[in-house]
Amino acid sequence: MITRFFVAFAMATVGLIAEAQAHGGVSSNDGQCIMKIGPDTMNFTGYQPLKSRDQFCDDIPDVGPTIVVLDAVQPELRDMALEIRILRNVGQANDNDNLDQNTETYVAPKKYRTGTLNFEYNFANKGNFIGLVKATGDDGREYVSRFPFSVGQTAGREMTVWIVFGALGVVGFGLWLRGSFVGKKPAQPA
Repeated sequence: MITRFFVAFAMATVGLIAEAQAHGGVSSNDGQCIMKIGPDTMNFTGYQPLKSRDQFCDDIPDVGPTIVVLDAVQPELRDMALEIRILRNVGQANDNDNLDQNTETYVAPKKYRTGTLNFEYNFANKGNFIGLVKATGDDGREYVSRFPFSVGQTAGREMTVWIVFGALGVVGFGLWLRGSFVGKKPAQPA
């Protein structure tokens, strides 16, 4: 009975952690952050030069000045106008709900012939945000990549993961220890 509970708890935990790690259009592949936009992809890199030299792929580690760089992998995106909008995630049902009110920063549409788009923004508050990258072609084609992310909340999430895995380890050790001594009779003195 306890073993079944432990297995169900472990499976639920793995599912919750996998769901917490999902970030919409941005994923990591061989150490590179890849953003899917329509049938194409862009490399995504973020920096906080005043905080550390580390780059990040999805969640922004802390508030403060942040640099985001997007590199178009396919030439098709270099011929399209690219725009970026960062929205505060206030639980809106649709990203267009109160669009101007929820916009944290906006980079107007422009063609980037080199394929590299970068922007800087000073995130003043911790919280949850939504990144929208839109590519619009001269022929009317439109691709949108949407990716939720957080600012200044990664330490708490990492701590939660460590606590859950620590608890799983303690429970597993307890079950092993219990199984080692259950049903064993003490040795009879000779």
